[in-house]
Amino acid sequence: MDRNDNGLMDLGQSILRSLLLLFLGRDVTAALIRFILLAGFVAIHWVITIVGLRFPGEIPIFWLRNFPPFLYPLLNIASTFLNPEILLHLLPVLVGLLLGLLLAARYLSDLFELERFEIAWRYLGAAVFGLTTPTLRIDRGDKESLPANNPIKRIGGPGLIQTHLGYAAVFESIEGIPMIYGLSVAPGGNPQSSDGPAIGTPQASYVIRGFERLRDVVDLRDRIAKVDQIRAETRDGVEVFAQDAQMVFRVFGGDQERSLDNPYPFTQDAIRRIVYGQPVGSTRRRSPTEALKDIVRHEIREFVGRYTLEEFLALQPYRQLEQQEIPSTNTDPTTDARQSIQIPRRELTERFHTPDVHNRLKEQGLDLAWVGVGTWSISEALDLLEGAEGTHTLIQTWRDSQRLLLFRSPEYMQRQRQVAFQQRPNTLLRAWIESWESGELPRAYRCFELLSTIAHQLQSLENRYASDTQGLADFSLLRKHIDSLLDPEVLGSDEP
Repeated sequence: MDRNDNGLMDLGQSILRSLLLLFLGRDVTAALIRFILLAGFVAIHWVITIVGLRFPGEIPIFWLRNFPPFLYPLLNIASTFLNPEILLHLLPVLVGLLLGLLLAARYLSDLFELERFEIAWRYLGAAVFGLTTPTLRIDRGDKESLPANNPIKRIGGPGLIQTHLGYAAVFESIEGIPMIYGLSVAPGGNPQSSDGPAIGTPQASYVIRGFERLRDVVDLRDRIAKVDQIRAETRDGVEVFAQDAQMVFRVFGGDQERSLDNPYPFTQDAIRRIVYGQPVGSTRRRSPTEALKDIVRHEIREFVGRYTLEEFLALQPYRQLEQQEIPSTNTDPTTDARQSIQIPRRELTERFHTPDVHNRLKEQGLDLAWVGVGTWSISEALDLLEGAEGTHTLIQTWRDSQRLLLFRSPEYMQRQRQVAFQQRPNTLLRAWIESWESGELPRAYRCFELLSTIAHQLQSLENRYASDTQGLADFSLLRKHIDSLLDPEVLGSDEP
């Protein structure tokens, strides 16, 4: 007997729980049931009031001959229900209901900090009675760019969302379970699936339940991220800057291939990682673009840090400068530097397609399609050329290093020595003429000034080529002879 009683109690509790869920449910069906029950309550109260007041407002029977037989009952019922005495008793119920809705809308406006009271009023009409169906179109890749006065965005469901091609929306149920909606989610599929591809027949519209709130919107298309400057350091401590680094990335799609039927594949896990896997700063959550920039910065720094500056500059695919012939009369070999220098990017690009980087990107829910660096530069010229100042591009630095190697080669130094000796007579002759014309002594004695100038030039030549074992001439005897001509004993003396 006790078992039967317990069974009946459990059955009664189960029925009561089902009725409560049916009445307080968060779907459209429950909202319509609430509206029907409310309308039924008002109708019953209306009828009871009419009966209690003994059907006031009846049309006199003698009016029957003035109206058709079928019209008289309708007019009689209408006059009874709309009698001022009846409406006066119905007014408190309607005013109380309206006042309750207004207070609830005001509470929602304060709770969600809504700028317009209309947003909360529209939400109550849909959530409580299902009178309206708010619709939110997911046609942009940023949550903030969606319409600000849409109740679904500001408060949540119930309502209807329409996802456009290339976008996915993440909603959260009242239990905190993420729900992913997109064109690639199959109808009848489970938006709460923990992982795996989300493919199938395209579905654009979804009905969301009450208290499902929009968490974020994810752009499934290829996106471009840019980093103006990345500072790296070579193995020997030289700062190298990567200018205008650009990355093309997309949402991780697993093993799915892009096609006309599924142009923007994605996985449920990738969407969740993008939305929930980013750290939150003091002001906002880090975006996937910023996460990708951090990975690119790390890889470029690791790439540059593997080489010394000389090894890094030696990454050019070929050495055209060594194949060029430098004319013997060219005193400025910088004009022969090759015009097109390309630092190979294959090795740098391959660093972003290793399993390690692939897994790190997958943890962020991303997939890298392409990466490139505009230009490389260093902070200073490293004294490669005298007088070089300011920021140099990496190509210019490579040219400077090639020029430096050229300047130090024995062939170039021998050629430059020969050119200098060929030009020296002209320089000496101009100096002698200038010494003669600008001398301070009378013309009769200017020859001695000229001899003094020649002696200083010979002394300078001896000092310059003192360490050169391959000197072209020995000026010591010539200098001694000129010194003897300038000796005071030769020029004359006041002694007898």
